[in-house]
Amino acid sequence: MSPALIGGLVGLAFAAAEYVMFGALIGRAAERGETGRGPRVLDLIRKVQLVLFPLVGIIAGPYVAGSLGVS
Repeated sequence: MSPALIGGLVGLAFAAAEYVMFGALIGRAAERGETGRGPRVLDLIRKVQLVLFPLVGIIAGPYVAGSLGVS
């Protein structure tokens, strides 16, 4: 597997964990009856992270592998 693919998969794993964590926070806020910008912003952030983290991993993977001497 290429370093870019590995970086993308690691980014996706982190994004999935954050997605679940922010989902739990949004659920707790809904149970308390909170409305407003907070839960909406958290929902937006968790969706954006599903796209950005793998992209950052794809870009950063080859650089990290290159600095470790992996080709």
